[in-house]
Amino acid sequence: MNGVEIKPGIYWVGVKDWNLTEFHGYSTPYGSTYNSYLIMDDKITLVDGVKHYLTEEQVARIKSVTDFSKIDYIVVNHVEMDHSGSIPQLMKLAPQAKIITNSAGKMALEAHFDTTGWEYEIIKMGDSISIGKRSLTFMTTPMLHWPDSMMTYVKEEKLLLPNDGFGQHYCCDALFVKDARKDIVLKEAQSYFANILYPYVAQAEKALQTAASLGLDIEMIAPSHGLIWSGKEEVETILGLYDRWASGKNDGKAIIVYDTMWGATAKLAATAMGVFQDAGIPVMKYCLKDKQTSEIIAAFPEAEYVLIGNPTLNNQLFPRVAGFVTYVRGLAPKNKKGLAFGSYGWKPGVVNQIQDVFNELGWQTVAPFDEKYTPKSDVLERFKERVKELIALK
Repeated sequence: MNGVEIKPGIYWVGVKDWNLTEFHGYSTPYGSTYNSYLIMDDKITLVDGVKHYLTEEQVARIKSVTDFSKIDYIVVNHVEMDHSGSIPQLMKLAPQAKIITNSAGKMALEAHFDTTGWEYEIIKMGDSISIGKRSLTFMTTPMLHWPDSMMTYVKEEKLLLPNDGFGQHYCCDALFVKDARKDIVLKEAQSYFANILYPYVAQAEKALQTAASLGLDIEMIAPSHGLIWSGKEEVETILGLYDRWASGKNDGKAIIVYDTMWGATAKLAATAMGVFQDAGIPVMKYCLKDKQTSEIIAAFPEAEYVLIGNPTLNNQLFPRVAGFVTYVRGLAPKNKKGLAFGSYGWKPGVVNQIQDVFNELGWQTVAPFDEKYTPKSDVLERFKERVKELIALK
């Protein structure tokens, strides 16, 4: 369990959580990592902690590089427990270390832990400190995605340590993107953005603009989840993707999400899929019985059209549909065109609950469509016309 040098004198001392299968309700089939970085300089600095149950592994990696008595600073970029869980133990091992964070970070640490005796250095946007031959510049990014969130930039190394920015829930043998399956890394980066950062696209855009205004020259991005982006090409790739996702631009695709009990809503979903295919629009169809919500959400950044189908149960939304709609409402993706559809037995109009969420999100929509029992051919023809109305929206 040794630290791994990612730049001269800078070591990865994080941990890999191979067995993680779920994070905040979103599926993590590849596990995840909690990355922490140790900077060896006149003032030895540790950046970020790890999840509490992996503390011993982080401690072993740090000890392979230096003694805890020599650590001067512990930078806390974010106090969420997957990054701060080990901080109390680290402070017991290095009580002389000063915590570097912002005022919101200090408040959050004190709310989570017994911080008696901890010493702080509180920073603000754009503040820098010298640790010897290197300097650390701090960029506060409140609500990306907690009030305390911030990023640390090591100017001399052109290295950005963004904590939850630019990451992926992806655990593998590699430490760098260049040594892994890039297609999987990009897919997981998109899933991470969609499932974690979607509600904060305005803050993401602001962070990108702030980085540009501060003149940050970045050649490596070492996030706190997943693999490290190294070299100008990889850095420009992930920065460009975040710029695109945050702006709400998409690939013009369609997503059809539904559940079904006796096949009626499934028949409507298949009909809608055929309309998009005939129009030459790439379309993806997901049944909530078979697909994880987070897997479906991962495709949202590519989608212009979102259709959600509901089989009415007990005069309400079907439970899996209700859960999916609630999840979408919380993430609040923008710039979509929506159509609510479904089937019912004796109470029409339940799909209006889906329409209400579309309206709340500010999506362009056409009128909801629902049908009693199994839709016949004439009903399917009318539904086709409704889908065509959606496609025609400008």
